Amino acid sequence: MKNINKLLSVGLLFMMVLIVSCGKKPKEQIVQTWQVNGIKTETKLPEAVKNSMIANSKMTFTKDGQYTTTGGIGADAGTYVLDEDGKNLSTTSTAGKASSAYTIDKLDNDNLVLTNQGNTVTCIAVK
Repeated sequence: MKNINKLLSVGLLFMMVLIVSCGKKPKEQIVQTWQVNGIKTETKLPEAVKNSMIANSKMTFTKDGQYTTTGGIGADAGTYVLDEDGKNLSTTSTAGKASSAYTIDKLDNDNLVLTNQGNTVTCIAVK
């Protein structure tokens, strides 16, 4: 009976490790459409301006390394690179905008938080 309990414990531990290790990697998590739902800036902005920037603003990242932005944050398109750890995101615009580097404060299946030069953009996944 003790051997069966030990075997079950080892099997359960193995399954837990397998489940945790099968989670999505950052490069897989970012590939989706994100709805911007919050903006914090170093410069104080009126709420009406913030609301205008957030309105219908979306960011889409594709598996092939392309991105697009739409809505109040401005239309843009180009390529992106995400580091292995999922901590840094670089974008290169093909629409004439400046290239940018972001720190990723949070990235999971449902949330994306980007910081660039003291400004923070908070997003939720579009389901």
